[in-house]
Amino acid sequence: MNSFLHKVTTALHAISHVPPRALIGHAQRRYRNKTVPLRAASYRAAVGNAAASFPDFAPGEPAQRAAAVVAVFQEAKQAKNVPDCLSGRFTFLNRTIDFGGADRIDWTVRADEGNHQLWRWNLANFGYACTLMEHAPEEGLAFVAALIPGFLHSADFSRSTHFSETWHPYAASQRTLALTAALVRAPRRLQGTPDWHRVEGFLRWNVAFLLRNLETELGYNHLERNLSALALFGLSRATFPPVVADALRRNFGAVIEASFGEDGVQLERSAMYQSLSVQSLRILREVPIWSAEQSRLIGQRLERVEEALAALTLGDDQPVMFNDAWVGEGPATSAVLPGALSVGFHVMRDGGYVRLASGPFIAVLDAGPIGVDMNPGHGHADFLAIEASVGPCRLIVDPGTYSYSAGQVRDEARAWHSHNGPSVAGLAPVQFLGSFKVGRRCAATLVEAAIGADGRQSATGRLAFAGIAVERQVVLTPDLVFEIQDRWSASGATCSSRFLIPAAWRVVEGDVSEGRVVLEQDGWRVELRTPDGSLSLDAGRWSRRYNVWEEATALVLAPRPGLDRAGLRITVLGAA
Repeated sequence: MNSFLHKVTTALHAISHVPPRALIGHAQRRYRNKTVPLRAASYRAAVGNAAASFPDFAPGEPAQRAAAVVAVFQEAKQAKNVPDCLSGRFTFLNRTIDFGGADRIDWTVRADEGNHQLWRWNLANFGYACTLMEHAPEEGLAFVAALIPGFLHSADFSRSTHFSETWHPYAASQRTLALTAALVRAPRRLQGTPDWHRVEGFLRWNVAFLLRNLETELGYNHLERNLSALALFGLSRATFPPVVADALRRNFGAVIEASFGEDGVQLERSAMYQSLSVQSLRILREVPIWSAEQSRLIGQRLERVEEALAALTLGDDQPVMFNDAWVGEGPATSAVLPGALSVGFHVMRDGGYVRLASGPFIAVLDAGPIGVDMNPGHGHADFLAIEASVGPCRLIVDPGTYSYSAGQVRDEARAWHSHNGPSVAGLAPVQFLGSFKVGRRCAATLVEAAIGADGRQSATGRLAFAGIAVERQVVLTPDLVFEIQDRWSASGATCSSRFLIPAAWRVVEGDVSEGRVVLEQDGWRVELRTPDGSLSLDAGRWSRRYNVWEEATALVLAPRPGLDRAGLRITVLGAA
């Protein structure tokens, strides 16, 4: 199939899964992007009028509690920018740009390769404002106030690109969260100063814009962030703004009811967004407008979401990297869930995940769909893949997310053969297009998951498409033996499973030609052995931090000639 035809058919497949109401929303957004620049002055006036109508700033205890949640998340991400940002030096996504002064910031800077300028988004999110004002309230407030004129001059609605970048509703939501939290937590002596009025006025602008541009056509984490931002702003007012209350009530079902499984997994299936959902729900539970039943459901969702986050966390205190996830977008799990009990065997059927854990060994199996059908843009083809850790050391890793920008790197990171689930050469269960479009797709299913009376934990997943089927069973025993058994129903095809092992693990015994190696890292020793397959090594790489590659060894497991299955046995030997 030629490239043009592939793009067209993939796009058509993607569109076929989007509900009509969401398609209309996408069309309306595109129309807005094209037409507002033609009437930018009147649009600014309308936003300004709406901004002026909000009640006065007067946060109470609920606002303080919600703002404290945001401050924890911002501190984890923005501490590296304090105090550097005061001189115009910013680090986002593991890249640093020094503008040479806060008055020389270029809000249109291209810091990323490709089409997705996520660094620029982070600059425009103003998250550093919250953390800076935590450490230096007066200096921070003056700094933020000084940034606003340049930002508004650069992003004045006169170009359609403003709506996909600086005035993207997600960016406006992040600014609203950061600035509201900063003002709520600021010393009262700063209220009423010229700098305070400028920042509070800019905050109002963001909220007025957001109310006109909620991301109802995308839903899920985007709409969730929109609503949590509106909720925090509403809590900061003398009276909860009716227009904000209406927006929250109108979209309650789309977020609280539809975005999560009963097991608490955020249905886009990225553990990075799972963590951010904890922030959102903790804010939303403080809102005073809910019915008793709605409040009960928010509390129930929050409890399950926190439980799922703990279950999706490995021994290094960071979530798994399945789908679009990386380290550094939020706090370590122990900071989000302080005092949380360790989680053992845990089944998340709605999310399609199973955690197997005993002592220092943790593994998570992905046996679910690529994501929600209407919006699977953050999904990777990591069907039946696992991630595992021994103590604080990751042992089997996901290729991760190096970049959102469309192209070969993005395609490769999301591809089936890049993950460690059993795969078949030359086939693909998912069609990807650009940064986030997903055309034809299929779903893995969780066949069984159980823990026996003897403590033996097991789970089995299956994937079938295009006349072939693959299956993976994993078993963890109390004596720290983890067995992976893969099976392929694909006659005549080349079959394999490709496990990425971080380069920090050193081979200290054995050889893959013998079907056995012993690895060591930081005092931990593990044996990897195949009882019925063949092993080989290849060079690999993975990315747990956006824009950063790390070296890895690819351990390739394949069935022996004439067989349809192969297994890998991992035994934790303990300290070196």
